[in-house]
Amino acid sequence: MAKHSQLLRNTLLIASGILLTLAVLIASETGNLRLREGYTQAIRAQQLQNDLGDLITELVNAEAGQRGFLLTGKDSYLDPYYKALPRIDELMARIRQHYADDPEGLRQFGEASQFVTRKLNEMALTLVYGKRDVDVALDMIRTDFGKQTMESARRGLEHLQERESGTITHNLESAEHDLQLSRYGIGLLTAINIALLITVGLGHARRMAMADAARVQLEEESARLDRKVRARTRQLSALAGHLQRVTEDEKTRLARELHDELGAILTAIKLDLHWVRMRIQGTHPEAHDKLTRVMQHADQAIQIKRQLIEDLRPTVLLNLGLREAIVQLVEDVGARNQWDTALDLPETLPRLSDNAAIALYRIVQESLTNASKYARAKQVSVGLACTTEQLTLTVRDNGQGLPPDFDAGSIAGHHGLLGMEQRVLALGGTMHVDSTPGRGVTICIEVPLTAAVLATEESLAQGADTQGADIA
Repeated sequence: MAKHSQLLRNTLLIASGILLTLAVLIASETGNLRLREGYTQAIRAQQLQNDLGDLITELVNAEAGQRGFLLTGKDSYLDPYYKALPRIDELMARIRQHYADDPEGLRQFGEASQFVTRKLNEMALTLVYGKRDVDVALDMIRTDFGKQTMESARRGLEHLQERESGTITHNLESAEHDLQLSRYGIGLLTAINIALLITVGLGHARRMAMADAARVQLEEESARLDRKVRARTRQLSALAGHLQRVTEDEKTRLARELHDELGAILTAIKLDLHWVRMRIQGTHPEAHDKLTRVMQHADQAIQIKRQLIEDLRPTVLLNLGLREAIVQLVEDVGARNQWDTALDLPETLPRLSDNAAIALYRIVQESLTNASKYARAKQVSVGLACTTEQLTLTVRDNGQGLPPDFDAGSIAGHHGLLGMEQRVLALGGTMHVDSTPGRGVTICIEVPLTAAVLATEESLAQGADTQGADIA
């Protein structure tokens, strides 16, 4: 809920900032348009003011040329007059065109242009009389009529100049005002953007801080769970190793009980049956045959007992060691499954503890059992290599291999690999399974030769006592 409200506030803040920015941009653009229009009008007013000044100047030049001609009688003094006339017409047409959209200005210029026209007509008339009679023309000039006309024309044009000067001043003041507003708008826009950036930055910083805190908490929780999982894994591994040791110890106890108790009973039964059969051999032939069959059943029971004892606790492993036990196991299983077997075993091995020897033997036994049940193999090889630091056991078959998605811990009924791995972990070693569909399975076991793997003098003495009991 808090995150939702914070997100809503940030969204509203950003939206408000965007709308305000758009408003400032629109106002600034409007001000810029007015500013350009004001400068354009100021330039036009300046040009008009110049044209009005040029018109006054041309009138003065025309009047000067007129007066120079009348005073000297030389036609060369009329050059300024003749040059000023077309210029005056051009300026008046341009000024009139400028005032086309300004009725008041057009009215004022119309009044001034009447005096200009009168002045031009007066000058043209005096020149006509001057060429006939100079004195008459001079008399016309000496009157105040021409002076008043010129003064009226000058005042009208200067009044228009002052009007345009006021227009220029007004436009420049408006432009300065718009420019100031544009500056304020840019400043406000900059302030808004800075405020938005600061707000967004602070919000981002808070989110980053919250994310970092959540990440740290998650890492701590993950580390705690990892430690818990590791501890639970160690406990499960220790429990699995303990259960395997208990199982092996129970198998050893059962094998000893079968050997000592059941073996003795079966042997006594066989001896007693043999004694009875010898006594009735001549007198009771049918009973003699029945006893013979019973003795054969006793022999089968003794054989089954021996097989059970071998399965529970192989006597070859106890009496002759791991190498000979592996040889016998591979030969027996290979003969039953009609395999081509290959053995690569060293002549001598270091003395291993009972737990290490039985664990490695069970790993080979489980590997051969898996190859027999699932692999459909034709060839099986077992290799054993030993250095001063490590013992390496390799079991390889050429069967159909494991499927690509095979998981020993998730497929029901295929827990043999897990059991093998637990035995290896109990010895401090590692287990690698290499399999390609259609190309068999290779199981490699590497066990360091630590004190837990090698046999001690006490374990050797206990092993000798056990071997003596088994031989008995």
